[in-house]
Amino acid sequence: MPTILITGANRGIGIEFVRQYADSGWRVIATCRDPATAANLQELARAEPRVRIEALDLANPTSIDDLAGRLGGELALDVLLHNAALLGPGGPQLLGAWQEAAFLDAFRANALGPALLTQRLLPLVESASQKKIMFLDSATGSIGLLQPPANLYAYRASKAALHLLARNLALDLKARGLIVGLVNPGLVDTRGLLDLAPDDPGPPDLQHLVKLVRAGVVPLIRPAASVTGMRTLIDGWTLDQSGVFLNYDAQPLPW
Repeated sequence: MPTILITGANRGIGIEFVRQYADSGWRVIATCRDPATAANLQELARAEPRVRIEALDLANPTSIDDLAGRLGGELALDVLLHNAALLGPGGPQLLGAWQEAAFLDAFRANALGPALLTQRLLPLVESASQKKIMFLDSATGSIGLLQPPANLYAYRASKAALHLLARNLALDLKARGLIVGLVNPGLVDTRGLLDLAPDDPGPPDLQHLVKLVRAGVVPLIRPAASVTGMRTLIDGWTLDQSGVFLNYDAQPLPW
């Protein structure tokens, strides 16, 4: 039975990955910061014995070490899937209002945490048959795709750092037979905007986005569609593709 570890598995894209991989017969290690409050994930784990929930705070190196210690040498990880991310508040990321904490929080969660987790779990990945390290990353981390508006400086910079981390790992690990990939999930509806009634303007902080979606300007997609596309890519990713950045629909994206 192949095994996958998924970070940020308690909601949205993460829990959809858990559901789809478990339904396909995989053993799933689903991690999140506070399993006690992850009601939907707990319910899924009760219904699916192949799902194991573990606590993990990527911004805390001790939490990463603790998880690695609990996993020990008991299993091989066919896929290490980095899904968790921290967007952070928008205000402290605007030019003129930058705050040190916003940048440090973003880099700890989005770049340093995945780097340390990969390093600690690398022996488990290397001992598996598929040997895949996959990063979900927003296109906002792509320098080649950067365009206005210029906002979310901390988030975008941390995601660009993750891009370079993935690229470096791909170059470093290819000779050892490990596959590293980067995939963009697209603009995913994790807040239920596509299910709003026609006369419902949506949450106050998302009303502008709702208007753009209804006008056809923003191509929002459902988590299941995004994850299905990404799973197809991940399952078929080869060593020759190591270091490639792909959209969920298999379109290549610039770094």
